[in-house]
Amino acid sequence: MADTVGVRYLYPPNYDDMPNPMPTRKVVVQMTGLSDGTGETDVVKIRLSDLLKHDGQTPTRTAIEKIVGNVFGMTVRLEWDRAPNAEIKLLAAGRYNLDYKSVGGLVDPGEEGDRTGNIMLTSLYTDSGDSYDITLTVRLK
Repeated sequence: MADTVGVRYLYPPNYDDMPNPMPTRKVVVQMTGLSDGTGETDVVKIRLSDLLKHDGQTPTRTAIEKIVGNVFGMTVRLEWDRAPNAEIKLLAAGRYNLDYKSVGGLVDPGEEGDRTGNIMLTSLYTDSGDSYDITLTVRLK
C-alpha cells in the first residue's frame, strides 16, 4: 500500500476546479500526507507549468512567503526541482508558522532553463501512521 497524499489549492478560490489556470500573483497550497511507512521521494506538489502569473505567462521561479503546518513523526524536505535540487526547508516533527514575506520570501535560486522549478516533497524517517499537513503561500515569479 502506498502513502496517502493530497494537494489542494486554497487560493485562488476554486482553483482546483478551473478547466484552465487563472492568472494570479500567488497561490496557497495545502499538502497532506499519511504514511504507511514507505515514504515519498521527490514528489511534485506544485507544478509550475500548471500555473499562470498575473501577466498570463507561466512562472519559471517562485518565492515561498509562508510555511504553516504540522509534521508528525517524520521529517519533510521541501525542494525546488533544479540541477541540483535546491532545498527550501527541512521540517522535522513539530508545528510550524514561518513567515518570510518581510524578507522577500525564500526565493528559488534557479534560472530559466535550469530544470522545472517545481516544488517537491521528500519524507524522511517515516513510520506507518506518521503524517504532515503543510500549507505554503507561494509568490509566482
